[in-house]
Amino acid sequence: MPGTGPDGAVTEADVQRAVSGRAAPVPAEEPPEEAILPGVEVPHPKEAPPSDAQDRLSSLRRAIGSLMTRSKQSIPHYYVSTTLDLRAAIGWMQQVNEQRPVASRLVPSALLLKATAVAAREVPEINGFFTDGPFRPSSSVHLGVAVALRHGGLVAPAIHDADTLAVDVLMQQLRDLVSRARAGRLQRAEMADPTITVTNLGDLGVEAVYGVIYPPQVAMVGLGKVVEQPWAHDGMLGVRPAVTATLSADHRVSDGLRGGRFLARIDELLQKPEEL
Repeated sequence: MPGTGPDGAVTEADVQRAVSGRAAPVPAEEPPEEAILPGVEVPHPKEAPPSDAQDRLSSLRRAIGSLMTRSKQSIPHYYVSTTLDLRAAIGWMQQVNEQRPVASRLVPSALLLKATAVAAREVPEINGFFTDGPFRPSSSVHLGVAVALRHGGLVAPAIHDADTLAVDVLMQQLRDLVSRARAGRLQRAEMADPTITVTNLGDLGVEAVYGVIYPPQVAMVGLGKVVEQPWAHDGMLGVRPAVTATLSADHRVSDGLRGGRFLARIDELLQKPEEL
């Protein structure tokens, strides 16, 4: 029962009122402490309205929700996935990083993004735009990278001509893009012209992600976390680093055959990382 004594203490009068069926008066200043769940903030009646940042976040969430709803309603998605063998790629990367200072070392994401961009150039059915007219393949690969913002929300700016960039340059541009995205300093062109988007949730422990296509794009690539797993090769069983790659693609433009070739090409490219 709510108490009316000091600090919400239950008094004899409170007990007598409860026995007689009369409601005890509740202090008007603030809710009783027992009614507040641990870890949950109860807003004060005189609390200020939501901040501009909260308003912007709500608007961003509504915009993303509206776009994704339109995508799922209008685009016939199909999904394929594969496990990428990263033994050669990570072995090469570790050798390169031994000769570099910490600030300039490569991470697996750089190799995965470069291989994805090259494969997108070679399988044009998943790189371009589908609008009211026919599909328009893109002669350039502007690789959109999904970036989670610190205060919530999501943006997917583009690394322009990612298929032509050296891995080191792509790594530098990726760091710069993420930094400016979270600081709110992206350019309009970086937001407007990705030809295919990659979402990587591996750093959050996600093993596989099946994304929703950003219209008017026709494909979304998902990357999970790098894990060590058993791997059979030439009749021998060992352990190799691997990652699950998925493709969400538009069935009006491509099919499982093309999608499978695209993922297979990414795997082939990662077996010769020194050529990326």
